[in-house]
Amino acid sequence: MNDAILCALIWIFVFASLWRGYHRTGHLDRYGAVTWTIFVAMALVFTFRVSSVPPLIDGIFGGYPITFLLSLLAVLGAITAYSLSLKWLIVRNPEIYPLKRIHLRLIWTVPLVASSIGGAAVLHLSGILSSFQMQYASKWTIEGDALLQTTFVFMPINFCMVRQEQIFPMKIKHLATLVLCFTFALSALLSVVSIPVILSTGKINPGPTIIPRGQIAAVCLGILHVALRWLAMLAVPIRLYYFGKLARLDSRLLRLVRQPYREPMNWRLMYRSEHIEIAIYIRVIDILDNYRLVEPCDSNSQTLVEQIQALVTEAASYDDLVEGLCRVRW
Repeated sequence: MNDAILCALIWIFVFASLWRGYHRTGHLDRYGAVTWTIFVAMALVFTFRVSSVPPLIDGIFGGYPITFLLSLLAVLGAITAYSLSLKWLIVRNPEIYPLKRIHLRLIWTVPLVASSIGGAAVLHLSGILSSFQMQYASKWTIEGDALLQTTFVFMPINFCMVRQEQIFPMKIKHLATLVLCFTFALSALLSVVSIPVILSTGKINPGPTIIPRGQIAAVCLGILHVALRWLAMLAVPIRLYYFGKLARLDSRLLRLVRQPYREPMNWRLMYRSEHIEIAIYIRVIDILDNYRLVEPCDSNSQTLVEQIQALVTEAASYDDLVEGLCRVRW
């Protein structure tokens, strides 16, 4: 029951995001098509693994595990589509991460992986492999491909994107993707190690399923579908803290230059992240304007001016400047 509810929620997220994305752009380019192929494929994986679905579909095919094979092909489709989208991304933006030869080779091996799954199905139909052997041999093939892709392609690229991203909501989405990739890599490693033991002994061990990657993937996919403006709300507490620190510094500078206090901020607007960012920006500009007008009359004011001047000279970005101003002491 829980799996069915989770599956339904995932499909709601997928269709709602598809509608929202198409409604905004009015067209679907190749990047959008590949991106939504990933999400639809993963939603299909969840659907095929709901306990009530395999008996229904497999019964139509005389009990043959068609849902299991379709699930593996959906996993392969999601892996391939994501690998292809990353290839396009780094080709267009080589400063993010250099295109590796192994990345291209792993994309080229996709037909071989799909053929291996088809070959295992043919051997099963021919009576050479049992259903048990066919399923675990096919799963081992897919898990091996997933392990290589996540280890050598997905995680390095996403790690670089997390480090380079400056926009907080997008950083959260990249982190969710990185967690998803790490989960699949660890789960695939356990499967690659444990499946040969299962095939040789004929006894199932918990290795392939010890990590609840379905639940983790559902949470990560949910984060990826959340609108950026909602994720931005997660930064509101820390941004309010920064605003308070900057307001105190600005007030100190105003006293030193003997200017009247400005009109106080309308705090009713501060629950929205864009208003907070505008307020922080205004305070930063005021601080940079006012500290130049300070005529040091004692060691404290002299130290204050020197700290701000050092930040203006050394700060590599606007965010670095904001964080540095929040650490100024007087």
